[in-house]
This record gives sequence, structure tokens and C-alpha cells, in this order.
Amino acid sequence: MRGLMKTARGVGNLELREVPDPRPGPGEILVEVAAAGICGSDVHIKHDSAYYMPPVILGHEYSGRVVEVGEGVEHLRVGDEVVGPATAYCGQCYHCKTGHMNRCTAPDKRILGVARANGAFARYVVAPEYIAHKVPQGLSLEEAALAEPTACVVHTLVESTPIKPGDTVLVQGPGTTGLISVQVAKAMGAAKVIVTGVSSDHWRLDIAEKLGADLTIDVQAHNDAVEIIREYTDGVGADVVVEASGAGPARRQAFEFVKVTGYIALIGLQGRPIEINMDDIVTKELHVLGTWGTLPSTWVTTLRMMASRQINVRPLITHRLPLAEWKRGFELMESQKAIKVLFTDMN
Repeated sequence: MRGLMKTARGVGNLELREVPDPRPGPGEILVEVAAAGICGSDVHIKHDSAYYMPPVILGHEYSGRVVEVGEGVEHLRVGDEVVGPATAYCGQCYHCKTGHMNRCTAPDKRILGVARANGAFARYVVAPEYIAHKVPQGLSLEEAALAEPTACVVHTLVESTPIKPGDTVLVQGPGTTGLISVQVAKAMGAAKVIVTGVSSDHWRLDIAEKLGADLTIDVQAHNDAVEIIREYTDGVGADVVVEASGAGPARRQAFEFVKVTGYIALIGLQGRPIEINMDDIVTKELHVLGTWGTLPSTWVTTLRMMASRQINVRPLITHRLPLAEWKRGFELMESQKAIKVLFTDMN
């Protein structure tokens, strides 16, 4: 089979390579990939600004059908439609034993498409049975391919951030994460959701409104964005700010948008340090949190929310391409002309 491989460290070093078809080992399943999405972290790996261990086939946002099971597989069968997280946690380290499997510290930890395990930008991917989840009835495989980024948002906003009915939630960045955050915040009871972006995001902000945003603001066109938000919240500020852009200016502005004693949830990654006045955390008595990855419980909640249509990811799929057009897919993501690019033909 062909796979899109990061062949070596450094900027670039991506190419389609022929590799042997994988086979599942004990406790593993072989999945024929139906759809796989380009994640921001895949772009970071391309530019050598994220953790990875080459050579490795990229891709960790995927869905597919089980075509072979290894010895000892008990709960999945050939033909089952599945999705799952990237990290195969060990279950034995301190973090795993204290319920933080997303922060597993096993020295030989496998992360699909990142380290020690080839990912889903190929016809087949092998995954441990214990991290896989069946796709619920009524959810298409294309939609299911977005379960991984959706689960990251669910872990942040459902499991880690106390959004209460009646809250005003401000989401920075109308990309995949931000647009999912709009829907999750609404499902959690937020009365108002505000989305901010830059001028090039105008078409994404339109989608945000269609997905439930009550107010969208172009922060480049409105130098008084902080004042607009204060007026919109009766002078209080947002109860919760979700920083989903990974942009330095947005991170700094989050501290202006949030109310005194409010919450700032950081999801987006910037890939380099920035300077922030940490005194704001003290003087405004803020709660600032970051989240990483997902837990097994996250996936149960995520797939229920997607199957019930509390979260609709279909409008986020802007491009479907064959794997052979991977260069175009990455260009669309890097130029911000796409929200989610799916590879749907792996031949």
C-alpha cells in the first residue's frame, strides 16, 4: 500500500511511499481507512514544529471498517465501523493509574501517525482493540472521521471547563476546533456564544452563525472588540473564553475578553513561546486551563453527542480529496482556505 510518510526530521520531508500491507498482532485490529482528516498537528509535523518520530505515516483523525482481527480480540468483528484516539496508553504508569490516560508517560507509547505507529494516511491502519470505538448508527464514516477533534473539544468543555446554563462563552478562532466548540458550548447550556476571527475568516464566521453563534466579530475590522463584548455582556465580560486559534494575539486578548473570576480554556497550539502578562490571572482571579487529547470516557460522550446531532460536523468538511492529492490538501489547510480536508480515496 501507499502511505503519506514523514521520512525524516526537518521542514517538509513528506512523500508517498510504498510500504508492506500491515497485519494485526495480538489484541489488534486492521482497519481499512474510509476517511482521514488533516489535523493542525499534521501541518506542524510537516514544518518540524511538533513532536514526532520519523519515519512514520501521518494521520490520526480517521474512520474505517475492520477487515482483520488479531489473536485475542474479543469485542470487535470484521465489518465493524470504528473510530478511535491516536494514543495507545499503557494503563500502568502513574498518569494512567490516576485516570489521566491522555498523559501516559510510557517510554514506548505508540501514537498513531506520530510516533512508533503508522497512521491513517494510507489504505490500512493497525490499532489496539482497546482504544477503538464502534461508530454509532446513523453517523456516516465521513462524519465519524471528525470524532477525534470533536473529542478533544468535548474533553475541554464538557469534562474540564465548568460551563453553566446561562453563561456567555466566547470562542476565539472559527476553525474546526472553534466551530465544534460553538456547538458543545450550546449543548452545555450557554445562553450566548460569541466567535471572534480575523478578516480572512469571514466565510468561517458565516458558518459559525449557521451552527449557532449569536455574535461574530472580526477583530481586525473592529479595534474596539473588547468594548463590543463588554456591551454585549452588560459590562461583565465572557464567563468562559475558549482559545481555539493558537494565535499569540488571540491568547493575549483572551485575558481582556474574560470576566473577573472567569475561565480561559486553551485548546489551540501556537508552537512557539509568547509573552503574556500573568498578573491578569492574579488581579482578575482567573482560572486558566489547558487540555490535551482525550480520555476513554470522552469518546463515549462524543459519539453520543454526534449521533444525537447535538454536534453537526458535516458543514466543517469543506474538501474531499484522494490521498494522491495530499499536496493540495496541505496547501488548503495552510492557506486557511479549508476547514477540514478529508482524504477519502487511499489508492
